[in-house]
Amino acid sequence: MSLSSFDAGVSSALVVEALRRDGAAIVRNLASATLVDAVTAELRVKLDESGADHQAGYPTGFSGRKTLRCYGVLRFSPSSAELIAHRMVLEVADAILLPACADYQLGSTTAIEILPGQGEQPLHRDDSPYPIELAGLELQIGVMWALSDFTAENGATRIVKGSHRILRSWHKPDLPHCEQAMMSRGSAVFYLGSTWHGSGENRSNGVRTGLINTYSLGWLRAESNHMLEVPPPIAARYNESVRRLLGYTTHGDGEDQLGHYDGTEAVWVAPRSRGHTRAGPA
Repeated sequence: MSLSSFDAGVSSALVVEALRRDGAAIVRNLASATLVDAVTAELRVKLDESGADHQAGYPTGFSGRKTLRCYGVLRFSPSSAELIAHRMVLEVADAILLPACADYQLGSTTAIEILPGQGEQPLHRDDSPYPIELAGLELQIGVMWALSDFTAENGATRIVKGSHRILRSWHKPDLPHCEQAMMSRGSAVFYLGSTWHGSGENRSNGVRTGLINTYSLGWLRAESNHMLEVPPPIAARYNESVRRLLGYTTHGDGEDQLGHYDGTEAVWVAPRSRGHTRAGPA
């Protein structure tokens, strides 16, 4: 059966319910065409520059030899902050992650453009860098935004529905059939860090462009080093919600703090007490 797909006005509770049941869910037309155009235009130069890296033999088979990538997206695309800190995204992350942490953070931000002729990406879990497995504990979630239409022909993300129930394996288990997250530009597919997935083969004559952002428990080390990817002079351009996601804050409060800072950098954000929600008032 196909993945659950909702209109943009859906309650986040229904998205969370589908995530917990199936491991993934699509929300259609969540971002405006104007915002998608702005993000795509801001990332264009950096994506094209990554093409030169590919010609130099930099990419691995996993990343794709006919795939362009841009990491640390907030460094290059101010408009992407509206997607990264979208209210629906934060409401879903609140529900999945906050029961297990005082606050959550961005794991990574990556723009991905799949060129014609790129084959399927190996199926994988995004939480594999973390060598722990506790029943019922999700370490992170991912949100893939469609900056172009995602179709069966151009490499729409393949997702193994229900695979978040498979215990961690350091070798790919015997996975059932994949569903493709086919969706129009401006839509987003939400998935758990434990869900097996991978990009599809691009058999079309056009590109498939997406922005994938992951969000992880605040007491884990983030996949990307945001302090270097988005250093203070750049991070200062963003509001407190985005800066917290980048890690410019303390995890926890009182005597139980991680990442404590006692300086005067204006980019630093005061920690929020346990029990708050990111999607609520700042």
